[in-house]
Amino acid sequence: MRALLDTAETLLADLVGFASISCLPNDDIVTYIKSYFESYGIEVHLDAHKDGERFNLFASIGPVTDGGILLSGHLDVVPANPASWSRDPFVLHKENGRLYGRGTVDMKGFLAIALAMVPAFQDAASDLVVPIHFAFTFDEEVGSFGAAQMPAMLEKMGVRPAIALIGEPTGMKPFIGHKGGLELIAELRGTAGHASDPRGKVNTLYYAARLISHLEEKAKILAANPSEKTPFDPPYTTISVGHIEGGEARNIIADKCRFLWEIRPLPEDNPHLIVSEIRTFVNQKLIPEMREICPSAGIDLIIDAWAPGMQARPNSPAANLVARLWTNDKPGVLSFGTDGGHFQNAGLETIIFGPGEIAQMHQPDEFIEISALADGLTFFDRLLTYMKNPLM
Repeated sequence: MRALLDTAETLLADLVGFASISCLPNDDIVTYIKSYFESYGIEVHLDAHKDGERFNLFASIGPVTDGGILLSGHLDVVPANPASWSRDPFVLHKENGRLYGRGTVDMKGFLAIALAMVPAFQDAASDLVVPIHFAFTFDEEVGSFGAAQMPAMLEKMGVRPAIALIGEPTGMKPFIGHKGGLELIAELRGTAGHASDPRGKVNTLYYAARLISHLEEKAKILAANPSEKTPFDPPYTTISVGHIEGGEARNIIADKCRFLWEIRPLPEDNPHLIVSEIRTFVNQKLIPEMREICPSAGIDLIIDAWAPGMQARPNSPAANLVARLWTNDKPGVLSFGTDGGHFQNAGLETIIFGPGEIAQMHQPDEFIEISALADGLTFFDRLLTYMKNPLM
């Protein structure tokens, strides 16, 4: 185990060295991982974003057959402001049993231990009853854009895994569900002018305020009707406005305004129906008023990203696998989203389970405990044994 752990640390140091921040090209880290797989004679498949600069990576070991287990991790990390860190965020630093660096826990630690196990899985390839798959995605942090493409990629290749294990940092505790995330943008167009004479002008800030108030009222209605059966807390779909920008100065009528908002639905709720209701208010109430003043005024509601929720399935094959190999702790649900919803929607039984603590995510001086990597490797070793003989 010591040698395997040393390999994982070396791999993690290399992975952290790639500043694979969301929405930026990731060909450097993808090329590194691709070369690593190929050095063991494993074929790698890449799936590009439409911009040709960001890629999903997929590889398989074992028999070419349906079923098997898919290990999913995202390649991107959130930004790191060096001024907030006590060390270079993109250089791995080891101290007091911890490995510091951006992405160590979210989630390059998982990627490192998965890659460290590749030689062992490849050596046992002919003995595996079902295949082990590796699916590494781009831009999870900003909308699970890579995972949204992954089911189509699997379908095209004729690959049909049975179980997806999403290696987000959960302290090696199983989680079987989370809310979805519909990320939206509202863009308002009005007319500029001197604030001393607002006649014949459309001040977009006023209409943005009215739209935001409408969203707030809708959020209150949802909160007043919680689900009695859901395991999620809060037990209802939420709406939130997170950022607004518009106008130039106090004495200039704002001809443009833009704000970012989101809906985090329970897995059984359809956020698109909520958006449809809001569009009706915009189209029937706000826009007609605006266009009475200026025909070119308007409001666009833009869907920026959709990450589906995960239905909580406590007795699924995925939950039973983790219970068999690691812990009988009752599976929980998460407050944040993952790539898991896309895999579950594609028909894979999905669980979120990985090394490291949630509390260290998206923090300055992010770290993962070396002992957490060791736990992850122990689980993978048990998984390898199980995949040789699932009836053991």
